Amino acid sequence: MMVRERFLRPLVVGCMLVLSATALPAWAQEPEVSACLRVDYPQPTVPEFGHTEALSYSAQETQCWVDVVEARRAGGMALDVREAAVAPLPGAVALPLPSVADRRYLRDQPLTLVGTGVDLRALTTACLSLRKQGFSKVQVLLGGARSWARIQSVDMVTPQEAWLGALDGQWRLIGIGLRPEQVQSLVGKPEVNLPSSVDDAALVQALNDAERAKPLGSHQQWLLLTPNQASGQSLLARLQQTPYKPGARALAWLSGGWDSYNAYLQQQQQSAAHAGRPLPRSCGS
Repeated sequence: MMVRERFLRPLVVGCMLVLSATALPAWAQEPEVSACLRVDYPQPTVPEFGHTEALSYSAQETQCWVDVVEARRAGGMALDVREAAVAPLPGAVALPLPSVADRRYLRDQPLTLVGTGVDLRALTTACLSLRKQGFSKVQVLLGGARSWARIQSVDMVTPQEAWLGALDGQWRLIGIGLRPEQVQSLVGKPEVNLPSSVDDAALVQALNDAERAKPLGSHQQWLLLTPNQASGQSLLARLQQTPYKPGARALAWLSGGWDSYNAYLQQQQQSAAHAGRPLPRSCGS
């Protein structure tokens, strides 16, 4: 009897192993497959960060605009409507944009909305709305905080400001030493692409020729782009030494050049690709 039990016990254990194996799902029996995840559900659309068409403005919208010389001459109150975290703007009262409409006692005063300089579309819309609410003397400062506090002839612009300003139609681009593949990734096409060895006189001549062919809009600036921070640095240093004349249209220079702009676009593209994307779903869902 004991011999029979010793003989049958391995068979029983073997049967239990076979039965337990057959009870497992198919994916668990295959060591190469760690999980079963669906990839056939709809994926969110990823926006393209590249060339874009700037929006145009109506005559009614442009009537909201004022340059810094006119704003200072008119007097009134300058309202710094930027985010509260930024440094205070001398000579301006900090007030969140949504709170302006609540200050009814300001309706009869000349008001100048001072933004970042690359939020023209949003502030123009706010200006029209405020005028309908009785703020008949409200205007938007072209160039924003940079224009209000400008002390030099060249504005330094971040990649984010370059992108946002392009959407508002603020920039006209001029490249210095850019390669064709670098031009393709820009938010707009440079009207002129000069060699990196360009001198001051040739740059000024190129800008004058371009403005004769197409006058610069009242809300526009020339934005100069170089391949990187080092390239064009000597030209930038000379331009910054040029005495600034109040009311003159300053040039804008993309800080970090194309390299920093390209890094910003890649970061935005990656963020957009993952924003709102659901986690992988199991095959049974």
